Amino acid sequence: MLKKAADEMKKEKFFYIFIAVTAALLFAGIVWVYHVKVLNAPKVYSDGFGYYVYLPATFIYHDFSFGFVDDSWYRLDLSQVAGHALDKYPVGVAVMESPFFFAAHLICLLRDHFSGGGNPSSITATGYSDFYQYMILFGGIFYWIVGTTLLYKLLQKYLGFSAKTSLLACAVITYGTNLFHYAGYDACFSHIYSYFLFILFLYYLCWYEKRDLQKRNRLWHTCIFGLLAGLIFMCRNTNILFVLTYVLYGVKDLKTLKSRIVQILKPGRVVPIVLTGFITLAPQLLYWHTATGRWFVYSYGGESFYWLKPQFANFLFSVRKGLFFWSPILLLSAAGIVIAYRKRQQLYTGLVVFLLLIVYVSCAWWAWAYGGSYGQRVAVDFMCVFAIFLAYVFDLLENLKRQPGRRRIYRAASLLTYGYCTVCIVWNLICMRAYWYRVLPWDEADWNTVRDILHMAFPIVFR
Repeated sequence: MLKKAADEMKKEKFFYIFIAVTAALLFAGIVWVYHVKVLNAPKVYSDGFGYYVYLPATFIYHDFSFGFVDDSWYRLDLSQVAGHALDKYPVGVAVMESPFFFAAHLICLLRDHFSGGGNPSSITATGYSDFYQYMILFGGIFYWIVGTTLLYKLLQKYLGFSAKTSLLACAVITYGTNLFHYAGYDACFSHIYSYFLFILFLYYLCWYEKRDLQKRNRLWHTCIFGLLAGLIFMCRNTNILFVLTYVLYGVKDLKTLKSRIVQILKPGRVVPIVLTGFITLAPQLLYWHTATGRWFVYSYGGESFYWLKPQFANFLFSVRKGLFFWSPILLLSAAGIVIAYRKRQQLYTGLVVFLLLIVYVSCAWWAWAYGGSYGQRVAVDFMCVFAIFLAYVFDLLENLKRQPGRRRIYRAASLLTYGYCTVCIVWNLICMRAYWYRVLPWDEADWNTVRDILHMAFPIVFR
């Protein structure tokens, strides 16, 4: 097994070098921001605090009124539902964070035991001392590593892209968007966990559909879809739309749609998925019932969607939080959707329909800017979709290179494409640094903000 792993790493050495270098940079960024420069404190804050607080409440304080929370950590804003105080954030992120919480708690307990208690420190078993918070951020790096590795294998093994194209797609989507930021600096938010779960879902879907499983094995493997769908829902409720990639797998026209619906509605498929999904939701349902006496609750209180007034222009293009403004590399992914139409591989319809719907839902939310964030943070959840369509752009360049008589076209196209990618990556890294240093504010950015960012990056040119 070790020899097989070594052979795999040797064969894909450039990809694993990318993974190792990026993981090291993520780790260094966390240490730089939170320990050396102390640009922000605490490390688990805002929405991230609302997700995480379930863990100490469950395993240390046994208190779902969250009375143990005080201003020395972070203020928790609770919703009011039927006269009961309720943490509005779903529990899925806490489930994903739990291995790192337990590791931190064990180390802190051992430290407290061998130090004889004593004064509280950064490694004290309180559930919110610095060590717990660092471990949560390091968990974000872990999920980025595993998710991006699966994305690379998905692109190569199941979508048929070359190693070069797959590596380029993974690298550009990491460094050219806010994915890097939410895998390190703000890994306490839900987005890196959804990123991982989306990729795992797609990888498993392709594996499942291309395997000739025996009847007994197929039942158990089918249940995994329910498990993954439940986790996706519990990390961010609206992301349940991603199951459309399962429903629409292989659909290219009305005939294949009818065939797919008949296939997935067979009792041997739909029953295990639904039952497993509900079982997976047990932690969420138990919390709602414990806090309010109700099994099903809309936890966001007065916050709602404006379905007839979606903010498409603001969400996609505004200087305040526009998706394409702060991550212009994603315009290439939009071009990739058009390029991929001709092939329309098995995932195509599901990915496009999901992307259109999730953008509409995200634009219709009352707070389309999503509060304090670097860029449009909700898009980090589905960066794998952008990465897949970005791969079609790089694949087109490879095909041009192989065609005789089209070398001149290839050189011009590759110069424009790779030049654009370089500019977008540089822009993203400059803006990310500006966000870390508060030159780019959490919200309400405007054209004066852009001027300040350019002045920070190029002080001689932009005075």
